[in-house]
Amino acid sequence: MTLFLITVSFLLHGVTLFIIVMLAKRVSKANELELQQQQVAKEIEDTFTAYLLEIKEENERLLNRIEENGYNDYRVNASTGPKEHGVHQTVPENEYASNSAKEDSSTHLKQQHYTPPQAKEEEIYTPSLQSSIYQLHLQGLTNEEIAKQLDCGKTEVELTLKINGKNV
Repeated sequence: MTLFLITVSFLLHGVTLFIIVMLAKRVSKANELELQQQQVAKEIEDTFTAYLLEIKEENERLLNRIEENGYNDYRVNASTGPKEHGVHQTVPENEYASNSAKEDSSTHLKQQHYTPPQAKEEEIYTPSLQSSIYQLHLQGLTNEEIAKQLDCGKTEVELTLKINGKNV
C-alpha cells in the first residue's frame, strides 16, 4: 500500500512539474510578445519623429525660399483665410443679407430656372501620394527610388508603407 501511495505521489509531482514548465513557457512567450510590441511602438515613434523633423526642415527651406524670392504677401490670416500672391477674394457683406421685402416674383422665377455653371476645363484625375507610393512599391521600386520619383522624403515613403502594412 505504501508503494502504491509513493507511486501516485511521484506521478502527481511529475504532472505538476509538467504543468509548471508549460505555464513558464506561456509567460515567457507573453513577455517576448510584449517586448516586440514595445519595440514596434518605439520604432513607429522614431519614424514619426524623423518624419516631423523632415517636415520642419522642409517648411524652413520653403520659408527661406519665400523670403529670398520676395513673396511677402503670402500669409494666412485666421479671419480671412489664405492670400495667394497678394490676391484676396472677398464677399460683400450685403450679398447674403436676407431682405424679404425686396424679393419679388422675378427673383423666384430666376431661382426656378437656375442651371449651374458648366466646368470650363475637364477634370484631370491625379492619384494621391499614398496611392502613388503603393503603385511604385508594387512595381518593385525601393523606398529611395520612390522618394526620388515622387519628390518626397524617404521617411514619408517608409511611414506610409509601414502604417498600412505594405512594407516588405
